[in-house]
Amino acid sequence: MNEHTEHSTKPVPGIIRHGVTGFGWRHVKGVAFTRLLVAIWLVILGSIFCATGHPWGAFLFAAAAVVGWLAYQMPRWKRAADAEKNVGLSR
Repeated sequence: MNEHTEHSTKPVPGIIRHGVTGFGWRHVKGVAFTRLLVAIWLVILGSIFCATGHPWGAFLFAAAAVVGWLAYQMPRWKRAADAEKNVGLSR
């Protein structure tokens, strides 16, 4: 078993497979890094809003969690998609 198929046991979710643009699949590291920066910015902005008495700023923490999770998962889904493609080509 090669390195790609050992670590990619989960299939790529259909909503991600169809919801990510071609640019996003080609430039996974850059998109993931940008999403990480956005998540950090949302945490900072949410902290500022909560500190100044705006409780709805806590919703930005939930948005930061989703964006951060996508930044974390995207490279793994890309590896899984590449492994699926390579298995299909080797048959």
